[in-house]
Amino acid sequence: MDMSHHQSAILKNLSHVESESANIPDHRNANSNQVSFADGRINKLQAKVWNPNNPESWESDLRGYHSVESSDYALPSDEIEQNRLEIQHYILRAYFHGDVVCPEANELIKNDGVQVLDVGCAKGFWLESLRKENPFSEYHGVDIAENLISAYGNISIKFGNILERLPYDDNTFDYVHERYLVLGIPKDKFPDAIRELIRVTKPGGWIELVETDVVIYNAGPHSKLLSKAMLDAMHARGLDCYGATNLEWNANSVSANVLNQGIKTIHGPYNNDTPLGKHCARDCKSVFRGVEN
Repeated sequence: MDMSHHQSAILKNLSHVESESANIPDHRNANSNQVSFADGRINKLQAKVWNPNNPESWESDLRGYHSVESSDYALPSDEIEQNRLEIQHYILRAYFHGDVVCPEANELIKNDGVQVLDVGCAKGFWLESLRKENPFSEYHGVDIAENLISAYGNISIKFGNILERLPYDDNTFDYVHERYLVLGIPKDKFPDAIRELIRVTKPGGWIELVETDVVIYNAGPHSKLLSKAMLDAMHARGLDCYGATNLEWNANSVSANVLNQGIKTIHGPYNNDTPLGKHCARDCKSVFRGVEN
């Protein structure tokens, strides 16, 4: 049984106040050669990927990666990756029993006119889930893949890099969400990234961070080999393999108002071959295959 650890940290912004698996889409039959290069910020690269059917070998795979110099994000920006992120969204929705972990923030977003921001939003899967629940608020997203920029209805997606200054004024949003940027934010820059989230959050607003340990627990021989390759690649980029474990420390380093919730996810068939476990295993393999070498 392979398992990973995930952590959610919820921050209440006091900086300016008195000092479900059946709904998971299946893209396995999608064209494996479908790669989108719609923007000049995306590079076509031959990435070396691990073949799970031959653990000792690495194969080449044509994938599209961003070319933003200030970002260390290691995963692709192509359509294959967007399919994976959509499935991952539904996996996490099932594990956390919804889109929003923090009970207070969950009540907040039920109100009309709430300003919501998702950082690293991809195509806006999480934003779209919230919009379906409450179409009377404003939803904003930023991502470093400019080919994802779009605006439809009350959802607006812009180019934005959390390692620089986000394209918003101070105190703009009631609720800010960031998820799984452990593969894009260097370990020593994570506190600065959280400070930038606090900057754009209104006094009394909420910030939710969801991260994962890129570590496979209770791993078998092949999983250990795969995990080592992944950890080596992350160390070379200065990324934090224990994003979930260290999330509380990173959040507390810039804010004294942090709540935490941790979960463990099963990667692979276990407990009567749960569909969710199979989806997690498939997602994990896709991540390993996509990491830029």
